[in-house]
Amino acid sequence: MRHLIRNAGTAISLMAALLLSPSVKAVKVQDSELQKFTRSNVLGTSFEMGVKSSIDEAKQAQAAALAEIDRLASVFSTYEPSSEVSELNQNGVTNAPSKDLVALIRLCEKWQKSLPKSFSCRLGNVIAMWQSFEQQQQRPNRVDIRKTARAAQQSNFSVDDLKAGIANQDFTWDFGGIAKGYILDKAMEVAKMSAPNANAIKIDIGGDGVYWSSLSDNRQQWQVGLAVPHSIDDGQAIRLGILNINRGAIAYSGHSSRSRTIARRAYSHILAPRDGWPKHNAITVIVKAPDATSADALATALAVSDISVALDWLEKNPRYAALLIDSDGRQYASNNWYQNYQAQHTDEQTNKGYQAKISFTLPKIDVAKYRKPYVSLWIADKKGKVVKNLLILGQSERWMQENRSWWRIQGRKTPQLLDGFARPTRRPGHYEVIWNGRDDFGQSLPEGEYRLFAEASREHGDYEKISLPFNLMNQKQVLTKNGKKEIDALTITFN
Repeated sequence: MRHLIRNAGTAISLMAALLLSPSVKAVKVQDSELQKFTRSNVLGTSFEMGVKSSIDEAKQAQAAALAEIDRLASVFSTYEPSSEVSELNQNGVTNAPSKDLVALIRLCEKWQKSLPKSFSCRLGNVIAMWQSFEQQQQRPNRVDIRKTARAAQQSNFSVDDLKAGIANQDFTWDFGGIAKGYILDKAMEVAKMSAPNANAIKIDIGGDGVYWSSLSDNRQQWQVGLAVPHSIDDGQAIRLGILNINRGAIAYSGHSSRSRTIARRAYSHILAPRDGWPKHNAITVIVKAPDATSADALATALAVSDISVALDWLEKNPRYAALLIDSDGRQYASNNWYQNYQAQHTDEQTNKGYQAKISFTLPKIDVAKYRKPYVSLWIADKKGKVVKNLLILGQSERWMQENRSWWRIQGRKTPQLLDGFARPTRRPGHYEVIWNGRDDFGQSLPEGEYRLFAEASREHGDYEKISLPFNLMNQKQVLTKNGKKEIDALTITFN
């Protein structure tokens, strides 16, 4: 059963409480309160459910949800020899695949097409190889693992082949990165049918949750506490912050809680489909999505993606919001993450909802050996301490060292910043970055004096660094600083 759990025991501890404004009283079920249920060893982890309804109806919803979870575990669990997917993997063929198996494989194909290097349900053989190396305590053979992973990714086998009874000899299935989300969505469906008078329902399995409210606006919301990665504080005394949600799902993907230890070295259990290997400098990912299936799949995929690639994908897909956290605790959020999120401590007191647009222009220089410049963009406080890295154009550590100010105070000390902020170098033109008034660790900065820096260097060209002082305050203003060589203009617009 644990093969359905991507992050059992990880430090999310989604503590959810239902917030009701006074205007909601007219629609609540008469004499009903939030009924809470807990159970252990559901899909190999914890189960929590809340139903705002009468006690009898809430019990019916819980029973229906648990029955649906058990039914779907018999389809997707790779730990159960008699499950549908286990028999399929053993025989390579099935004559009558269930409706749920077909549906989930279609969803796998959808996500693999959208994120081909980061998501796959085809890693069953690769996972088996890792398990064998772990049991024998032998160092993993990266060449063989890569070969097996690529064969699975390059296979043309499809769900239509499965339905036609064609044998699959290219790979075996593992739905650990998406099945729990699918099960959560199905459990919510049957719970709502079993409690037609309920005003709100939440189901949490092992730290991933799906939430529903009868009101589509913000008058009735679940308040979900997000724990600090790697923390063992299940009491939530220390947490990242609180996410408000009325309908949708949250998934949390972390690498530390279920790592494999082989020959005294720890390897993450989350594998990159492109080569079957854990990602170096692994990140923690929290995803908010309209449904639990999407949240589960996306959290798995982003956990093995470069941070800059993940953020660029999220910008193009605003239906989803995510917070990514590197091993040092630096936070990288999609532009829409903070719409319903409050970071711990600071948001109640400072610049919640603050936003600034930072733009810069790279000039067109007519020379024979023109190379696109390497650019660093950051914000420092009045003492010169870097509080927020905004952008790095250039992915070569060798050439980023030419931006000597940024490299001296940040780059050489924190090499993972290249993974988090680096994008390919750009041609001459106008570019924009959005800043939400927070530092690298997600905390709102207090009002005061700051300075915006832009630094550019170019192979066979010049070097330039300019800075723009500003005062962080809740008022509209536009400030501009012109450059002379590699940067035409640097502008910050406060909204």
